[in-house]
Amino acid sequence: MELVVSRTHEHKLKYQLIFLTSLISFLFSLVLIQGTSLVFTIPFFYLCFMCGYQAIMSYAIGTIIAVVGFNTPIEVLYISGICFVVLEFCQFFHSMKASYIPYFLTLITGVFYAYYQIEILTTLLLTILTYVNIMIFIKLPPFFVHNQTHLLTHERIKALSIVVLICMMSLLSYSREVTMILIRVFILVMIYHKCLNDLLPSLFYGALFMLLMSVGYKDDILSFLIPLFFFYMVNLKSKWTIVCLYLLAHLTLPFFVDFSYMYHGIIVSISAVVFLLIPISSHKLVLSSSYEEMTLKQQITKQVDSFCHLFEQMTSLFNQAPAHNHKLEYVGYIYEDMCQDCSSCHTCFNQQYGPNRLVKLMNKGLKEEYTKDDLHFINQYCLKPKQYIESLAMYQKDYNKINRIQQEYQTMRKDLYQQFSLLNDVFNRFSTQLQIGHIEEKHIYEHLQGYHFQITHLKKYYETQSIYYLEIGLYETTKEEIENELIPILETYLNESLDLHTLQIPMHQLGYTYVVLKHQTRYFLQYGVSQCSKEPVACGDSYTMFMMNENHYFALSDGMGQGQKASDDATLTLDVIKQLIMNGISLSDTIQSVNALLRIKNRNDMFTTLDMIEVNLVLGSATLLKYGACPTYIIRNHQVIEIKSKSLPIGIVSPLTISTEKEKLIENDIVIMISDGFTQDFELFLKENEYLIDNDHPKEIAQLLMHLASHGDTNDDMTIIVLKLCKQ
Repeated sequence: MELVVSRTHEHKLKYQLIFLTSLISFLFSLVLIQGTSLVFTIPFFYLCFMCGYQAIMSYAIGTIIAVVGFNTPIEVLYISGICFVVLEFCQFFHSMKASYIPYFLTLITGVFYAYYQIEILTTLLLTILTYVNIMIFIKLPPFFVHNQTHLLTHERIKALSIVVLICMMSLLSYSREVTMILIRVFILVMIYHKCLNDLLPSLFYGALFMLLMSVGYKDDILSFLIPLFFFYMVNLKSKWTIVCLYLLAHLTLPFFVDFSYMYHGIIVSISAVVFLLIPISSHKLVLSSSYEEMTLKQQITKQVDSFCHLFEQMTSLFNQAPAHNHKLEYVGYIYEDMCQDCSSCHTCFNQQYGPNRLVKLMNKGLKEEYTKDDLHFINQYCLKPKQYIESLAMYQKDYNKINRIQQEYQTMRKDLYQQFSLLNDVFNRFSTQLQIGHIEEKHIYEHLQGYHFQITHLKKYYETQSIYYLEIGLYETTKEEIENELIPILETYLNESLDLHTLQIPMHQLGYTYVVLKHQTRYFLQYGVSQCSKEPVACGDSYTMFMMNENHYFALSDGMGQGQKASDDATLTLDVIKQLIMNGISLSDTIQSVNALLRIKNRNDMFTTLDMIEVNLVLGSATLLKYGACPTYIIRNHQVIEIKSKSLPIGIVSPLTISTEKEKLIENDIVIMISDGFTQDFELFLKENEYLIDNDHPKEIAQLLMHLASHGDTNDDMTIIVLKLCKQ
């Protein structure tokens, strides 16, 4: 990828472009179809025009050498010059779009064919072939300008194959045997790189031109096309196996062509030897997704979909269901103990107050305390009022206990349902990403096309997880349009900032323009941590720090108590938080998930504090979450800003109310996070010692503040984290 190009490499690319365009234009000028080479030279002129003035000058050099030294018809220079002058005139007055150039060049050459040719059918054929060649070469400017292998796609491989075949055809009038040897060597190289599917259309197209040059090449064309069908039957990896099959495949030629053992034997043998001798890299030629990669992706997608289905089934097991009401059962127990064997069971109820009011009072007594009227009614109408009240009080305790357990069970079911739903969302998101594959570039491409940008090349590269480059090649644009239109459109679409890293416009607005946009963080964090533990075995405070995309996370957790148990609890909390966020779970869902897991794990016997800050390194903004944690302090321009929040530690109540604080940080802000081991007024402590904090590294600041705050008397675990926002 051409991102930071050294001057040496830049000169090398320039010289390569000059040499290639000069050589190709020279060879194209030698290939005459019906007495003219414009069928090839004008399409190549279009390619050079898109690549810039250096390529146009190289094109002119190549054609001049062909005209002067090899008797190429001079109209090649005339028509090319006319095309250049008219296109420059259109550029100067901004009167033509790049998409119109193929039609314009075809029109000029069509007029020329009509003027010099007698038969109208020949004129029509040459005009169509010129237009088709232009549309083939339209895909090649990015590769010619940058000469990078990552730009090779299947379409460009086909176009380059046609270029190579036409160059070889220029030797036909000088040495038929050498041309056929070169074509066969080229075929073997493409087979070795597994590009036979891309090569075959180019061979058929090139064969058309050979027949237009002379019908006598029919047997030569068949002699290199027929053996290719054998290579579709087997998959060969080494040079030797390819050559063996290549030689065997030619045994079929005597059945189809006028076979000459001397002529064909020499051509086939020499091409096989040359192929074996030339060094060929085993590196894959085309970098787009292969069939094998797609098959593997489909297998993984199928497995992930299976997991999604599994988690959906498991999630349904914990879905909310109506809680069973045990009140009627307990009323039945009381009735059996008190009323079933009572002599007044059927006569003691006062019909004035409705049927069975004593039973209704049993129901009421399970949920709440009796009023004076209720007690009066019981004493008046029940034969054993004291036993009635005592039995009800006994069963009420059991009922409340069962009811509390049931509520706790329902809460746990709800928490488990949320966690399985969260996991199910992760698998569904991963499955969707696998099904989409690497089409993020396609989305950007389609979006820009919707704004009528003529994109010919678009590639996205990641330098790190949070830094990437967009490499774009396009036609018909200016520097002002890129800065004022293209970049703002992409920033809005991606919701990310983009900086213009590289801009190359070798021509005016009609030529090929090369742009590299960079997305990177504009800030970075320096940090330092200092801890002091009450017990030498372990510190009950735990902390973690990690990055996800362009966000930097710092979290501090204090487990209940001191020592190893508190350390394990706090470490577990932070480790789960880190893993969930790193797997794409949102901050709020992560906190709810950890809270539910802590409640399920120890049934309210375990809770930890959580002090967490998320710093966006592009915007410089901070999001703070505090659950049972101490305030966070920001030192800005020698002023101390306190940020605090009153909330319970996680692992106590469910669901947890998500409480966040937003703060816009500026360069050189110092953020200080502390655990609850600091018993003194830390804000006052910072104000008294702020003068000691200068431009030191946060690690030194953390050690200094810990030394000043501890005084050698450690009543609890203490941790201090110091962050400093710095500009890139």
